[in-house]
Amino acid sequence: MQLGPDTSGTELITGGALTALVRRPEGTASASGSPALVMIHGFGANEGDIYELVPFVDKRVLVVAPRGPMKVDENPRGSWRWSVPQEDGSPDPAVLQESVGKVATLIGQLSELTGVKVDPTQVYLGGFSQGGLMSLEMAANYPDLLAGILPQSGFISAGAEEKLRAGVFKGKPAFVAHGTRDQVLGVEKGRHIKEVLEAGGVDLTYKEYNFGHVTSPESRRDFANWLNPRLRF
Repeated sequence: MQLGPDTSGTELITGGALTALVRRPEGTASASGSPALVMIHGFGANEGDIYELVPFVDKRVLVVAPRGPMKVDENPRGSWRWSVPQEDGSPDPAVLQESVGKVATLIGQLSELTGVKVDPTQVYLGGFSQGGLMSLEMAANYPDLLAGILPQSGFISAGAEEKLRAGVFKGKPAFVAHGTRDQVLGVEKGRHIKEVLEAGGVDLTYKEYNFGHVTSPESRRDFANWLNPRLRF
């Protein structure tokens, strides 16, 4: 019986800006290369946990799940994070930007690290919880690297909000999802993201689900059903 996300067929890649768990695409890519989906895990999780979100994503996509650069504790499963909180609970901007820069560098290294030619116009980035925060940070700071974002049960920093309201991701697509019973990051966080992205002209799909700080088969199918039709092979 399978326990936890299905990470069969994946490989742990080191040597780049971040350690990452990679699932190479099935089949033959077009001359322009394969689409890529970069998936960012949440606080206290690891690069394998985020594969929970991708079971229905087209198998012809390169999936890359980087490991957070900072260890949370000594959990033998691996427990990592992308930022640290300030006194008011908001993410430390300097630490957050350092992590964002590492993800941006990793995106530029994907073809070299994986041996898969990546189409640079088809790099999507998703994440859960703190990974959702990272998705929005990437859209705000490196919009030209991304074809679209999929933040799930996340929140937004003040710095990213300012840039996204100003339209740096205008016209690009985003799929935002949040649970109405989220006990960690209340649904008002998701609704705030919705308002910010709409104000910035993002092509937004926003969904709420009757669950807590988790995902569900329905939300995972919606995730894939939003992404798959946008991909070119």
